[in-house]
Amino acid sequence: MGYSNGPHDIRTNNQLIMQRRHFLKTTGIASLGLTAAGSVSANPDGDTYRPGGPKQGSANSINLNAFHTNEELTKALTKVEQRSGRVSLEEIARSAGRNDPVWEVKVGNGDTKVHLITQIHGDEPTGTEVALKVIKQLGLSDSKQVDHILDNLSFTIIPRVNPYGAMYHYDYNGDGSEEWIARRQNTQAWEEGDSRYEPYYHYDSPGGDPGYDMNRDFNVRPPSEFNPRTDDEASWWGEDEEAMHMPYEGHTLFASGLRLAPEIRGVTESFNETDPDYAITHHHKGGNLYPGSGDGNKPAKQTLLSVMASYGESYLDRSPFFPDDHTPVSQAVNPFLDEETSTRSIKLNSLVIEALAERGNSVFDSVTRYGYYPLWGSYLDGMCPNFANGGDSVPGMLYETAYQTDDLGQKALGRMLQLTSVGFLESFEALADDPSLGDTSVETYFDTPLYGEGIQRRR
Repeated sequence: MGYSNGPHDIRTNNQLIMQRRHFLKTTGIASLGLTAAGSVSANPDGDTYRPGGPKQGSANSINLNAFHTNEELTKALTKVEQRSGRVSLEEIARSAGRNDPVWEVKVGNGDTKVHLITQIHGDEPTGTEVALKVIKQLGLSDSKQVDHILDNLSFTIIPRVNPYGAMYHYDYNGDGSEEWIARRQNTQAWEEGDSRYEPYYHYDSPGGDPGYDMNRDFNVRPPSEFNPRTDDEASWWGEDEEAMHMPYEGHTLFASGLRLAPEIRGVTESFNETDPDYAITHHHKGGNLYPGSGDGNKPAKQTLLSVMASYGESYLDRSPFFPDDHTPVSQAVNPFLDEETSTRSIKLNSLVIEALAERGNSVFDSVTRYGYYPLWGSYLDGMCPNFANGGDSVPGMLYETAYQTDDLGQKALGRMLQLTSVGFLESFEALADDPSLGDTSVETYFDTPLYGEGIQRRR
């Protein structure tokens, strides 16, 4: 999951909690345990049948063999680098626990720079598989399409931020043996002195090994300005002493990250060195949270993809989480993103929505809009203000495809790969044609149903 709550992903401002719960309730996602409208319970074990979509997995049906292991990913990337002549491969970090490499791939000679990360959560692997396919295509293809993209864009791609989470084994079904299921966080102990207090996003379930939800570990301040061992103050921490509410540039950034994971320090350095013009991150969401819509006697329609743009105060009136003037701006939008950056963020998302809609009346034209609010420990909100480079802020986009591996294993993998592939490649072509995305409408994004609302059938 990208912006959704993990097992211990707490919110530390009661007013904001109530606002977001009200939003989720009124749009049809009151809790994890509710069966969505338009679907039915298939059996007493709680599996959910999805017309036009896969049934959730069970403890005995999780299979990840279609995904690349860390060793297989390393071999595949090395082979592309050796064959290509235009791809460079660099190790930017080592994972906590397993000490596996975190790889960065660079390709392209264009002026517009794209920074793309996938699988920051170990149980969200589709982005990695698509990223590898894209790297192969950009590195090895001689097509005019690829030449045009590489002449105009430069890519920095981190295809697997969380190698340990990707390969995590634990006794998922209680049979006494460990299975390869993968999990959200890395594996890394918190020790006294790492930070003033142990952060809320450090927990040990599933599997029992402590680790960090790394998409809560970024910090908006550059490394030269922030060290969690020395630069935080006791007054920045909430009463529960689990979340750091960091003041910065006149705003309070609730639940800021601490940059404790070596993987996140590597991604931060990669981003700062790239100084990109666009930032893209790929995630999955829990399968139960993708409701469908009934239409008379027709079967329910399911959404398998939500997209999200980060934006600033120029679009504050469009925020679903700004009900009144008493809400701090930094809880509704990212105040460090100017209007031009915000508009390009939204247009990039509109582009993907339009590209998938062209695939016809199917799950591919059932994209929803994930309601944006800042998560100050996330890649988008921690990196896109781009304070380390002292220059322009960066437009950002987040993908949320349905189902983690511990929900579904590798079922419906082909469909998920296609959804992401279309989005990536259409985005790259459009950016190569026009980096400002001038002909794309922001209204496409805001006219798209919010995640949790009913999906309307095209006529």
